[in-house]
Amino acid sequence: MIDVEPLLEVQRSSYAAASDGLRAAWPEWQALEDAGMASLLEVNRYCVLATARLDGRAHAAPVAFVVSEGSFWIATLPGLRLRNLQSTPWASVVVMDGVADEGEEGATHRALTAEGPVVLHEPAVLARFEKQWLERHTDAPDWAEVFIELRPQRIFSHAAG
Repeated sequence: MIDVEPLLEVQRSSYAAASDGLRAAWPEWQALEDAGMASLLEVNRYCVLATARLDGRAHAAPVAFVVSEGSFWIATLPGLRLRNLQSTPWASVVVMDGVADEGEEGATHRALTAEGPVVLHEPAVLARFEKQWLERHTDAPDWAEVFIELRPQRIFSHAAG
């Protein structure tokens, strides 16, 4: 099971500093707690990673991830994503599942957003979370030239249904 306590701590501080608008859209009473957050992150092996291009335009793409040591870890190769993060070392991820139409009978959905600074690591860092990666994704990411560590500073989540 994923240790989500570091993420829950960030989520608590994020809600404490949240604007009224955010609190209205993502009410804290609907935020995922430990078992729900762990389930969402365990069931979904992929998230959407958003970075900023050099000219400020957004770039978002689905990526495989693991959560370890309170960070999201993502394997990557040289290219647009890596150039974006070298220029602006900040990113966000979105993990979600379910049916979003709350008016529909039986509709349920869960979502988590996390954002924060990133640190780029050499492939040897895989040893820190290789067991989790293999359990989730079966194959080792031996193709990866860089590992992205996103250290969340803001997390908001939501469960409805």
